[in-house]
Amino acid sequence: MLIGNFFANIMGVALMAALDRWAYMVRLPQIPEIAWLVVGYDVFAFMVGFVSLLTYERPIRAHLNDIAHSRESAPALAKKARRRLLNEPWVAVGLNLFLWGLAALVFPLFLSQMPVLSHLAGVMALRALFVGAITVTTAFFFLEHMLQHRLAPVFFPHGGLSRVRGAWRIRIGVRMAGLLLGACMVPFLAIIFTIRGSARLVEMGAIPPAEVLGDLQTAVVVLCLLFIINAVGLAFLVTSNMVRPLREIVRVLSKVRGGDFSDQVQSMANDEIGYTADMINQMTEGLAEREHIKDTFGLYVSEQVRDEILAGRIPLDGEIKQVTMLFSDLRDFTPLAEATPPKDVVMILNGYFHHMATVVEEHGGLVLQYVGDEIEAVFGAPLALENHARHALEAALAMRRHLAAYNARLIANGHAPLRHGIGIHSGPALAANIGGGGRLSYALVGDTVNLAARLQDLTKVMGRDILVSGATADALGPGAPLERLSATTVKGRSQPVEVYAVP
Repeated sequence: MLIGNFFANIMGVALMAALDRWAYMVRLPQIPEIAWLVVGYDVFAFMVGFVSLLTYERPIRAHLNDIAHSRESAPALAKKARRRLLNEPWVAVGLNLFLWGLAALVFPLFLSQMPVLSHLAGVMALRALFVGAITVTTAFFFLEHMLQHRLAPVFFPHGGLSRVRGAWRIRIGVRMAGLLLGACMVPFLAIIFTIRGSARLVEMGAIPPAEVLGDLQTAVVVLCLLFIINAVGLAFLVTSNMVRPLREIVRVLSKVRGGDFSDQVQSMANDEIGYTADMINQMTEGLAEREHIKDTFGLYVSEQVRDEILAGRIPLDGEIKQVTMLFSDLRDFTPLAEATPPKDVVMILNGYFHHMATVVEEHGGLVLQYVGDEIEAVFGAPLALENHARHALEAALAMRRHLAAYNARLIANGHAPLRHGIGIHSGPALAANIGGGGRLSYALVGDTVNLAARLQDLTKVMGRDILVSGATADALGPGAPLERLSATTVKGRSQPVEVYAVP
């Protein structure tokens, strides 16, 4: 930052020399005295500026040294260093205004003591102010450029520049005002007063008019070129300082639009754009957290239920759905679990659940819950499903085939095979988010659910692996691969229930 301020002031001194040259002071015999004054003041100003900024930057350099050596700075030092880093462009503005303002007082005071040059005192004061204004704006934008492109990523790797307390914000309006001042207003005024100063010399008879006209034309061209170069440089710095953060914001937002919330905007300023970047980072963190919760939620309920709940399409007070319920339960699993190491039991059970749940979902069903070694599934909720009875039957047949394949692998690994019973029944059921104590689950309740569970129990008594109710058989229609069994009374029903087996 010191180097940036130094070069900005060197440019200002060069511009001042150019203005002095085209004010015809080079023709005057007192040039050596003026040159010594200029050199002496420049040395003084450089020492004051160098020592002031060197002292100001001490916490910044200490924190930067800790970062370079991978050391953790003390919280107070890190906080102070970040605050001073953000305020340094403003400190440089104040320091440069003071030094150039002092020059505007010193030079006229010195020239007023020289009769030949006393008439130039006011012009010299104005030139010092004009050049000082250009130097201040150039130093400000150059230091801000260094801050954004080099130091901010190091001091603020996670952004948050706008949240630093005690830091002065570099607002967009201030940038535009500085650009207007340094690139337009001051150059025009400097040229006007240069022309006025030359005219003053002619009026006083110090220089012949013919010489003034030729030199003045050259002076205007050279000064215009200098000011154009300065304006282009300022425009480049201002554009770069504003466009780069905006491009960074667009880059991250394009990823967010594609569903990628892992990236963050590298905030490089504490202005309105930097504040926007911090807000976008907070937004992406919230979206990423929401996506994580959504994915985690999907581990406990199906994606269908998750999406319906999050979208608010499942009525909290319940709704009646026409569904087909399927219950599946392992046979003689308790003795198997007692005779098998716990880790193997979990492995076997998870493998079974994985295969059966995959089959249910492939056929349009939804696994509502696992209760011990039992699976409860529904076809037709929460999303409506045509021919849900046929989907349930085809799922049961596929579960039978997958169990046979899974048993073959279990036997090959030295484990006992599994057996299960499946009960299927179709009818109306109440579907809702049910629970308490701050926890809800999507569930179906009613006689349809109970009868499907009872049919699953009947598989033990009747020695069949798949049983369906008369209501499901009616929904399947003629031609379904069903074997009619004798009507049976089940718990909770006073009348016998028609039962069909699936060969």
